[in-house]
Amino acid sequence: MNEKLRILMQHENLTASRLAEILEIQPAAISHILKGRNKPSFELVCRIVNRFPQVNPYWLLGDAEEIYNSGAKDATSAPNGTLFDMQNTESPSSAKSDISNLSPDVPISTFGRTDIEKIIIVYRDQTFEELRPKR
Repeated sequence: MNEKLRILMQHENLTASRLAEILEIQPAAISHILKGRNKPSFELVCRIVNRFPQVNPYWLLGDAEEIYNSGAKDATSAPNGTLFDMQNTESPSSAKSDISNLSPDVPISTFGRTDIEKIIIVYRDQTFEELRPKR
């Protein structure tokens, strides 16, 4: 199993510490498995299968020759898009101008009994703006 873990790391271009981060385990656990000190637990194998659905579990656990499932994409191919595509995003300056156009006379709504204390807007350039309702 330690050799299969090495192969998986190589195919996915991962370091041991990055793999541990993805699997949400201590880096020492990966190190011990790679050195043959410990054997992987069932929980670890389940985490690998869940975090890497493209990996063939029969390859991981048995003697299947293909590391990836037959319908899986090649690990080296880039995805078509990301969760945060830049197509329909506004620049922080245009977003800021929209905020400045708000009327201060609009009543502040409450959710249940809790009043809004503040709203923080964080921009991609690491600046932020803090808005507090007038009381």
